[in-house]
Amino acid sequence: MLEVLEAASLELSEASDWYEGCATGLGDRFLEEIQRVFDFTAAHPALGSPWLLKGVPQGVRHVPLSTFPYSVVYVLEPRLVVVAVAAGAQEPLYWIDRLDRLES
Repeated sequence: MLEVLEAASLELSEASDWYEGCATGLGDRFLEEIQRVFDFTAAHPALGSPWLLKGVPQGVRHVPLSTFPYSVVYVLEPRLVVVAVAAGAQEPLYWIDRLDRLES
């Protein structure tokens, strides 16, 4: 089962609202693509690309969206958890402290 941190859920909601403000229906398209990535991640968690930036612990993975400049960042341990819905233009590791709050 895929868990989504509250902070990640807030990020996707804010992004969806922003896209909807740009063009009617665009926010829904964003949410549909996010849902596809969530479904893919839940079904095939090991297929996301490892996040290989310096300072990122081993085990952090991400799946980029195909249409929007966002990635779903997640971990497999201690359980399958979406840590961030990260915009490509953001500081790459803004979400790193969220890993410290994951408990078994």
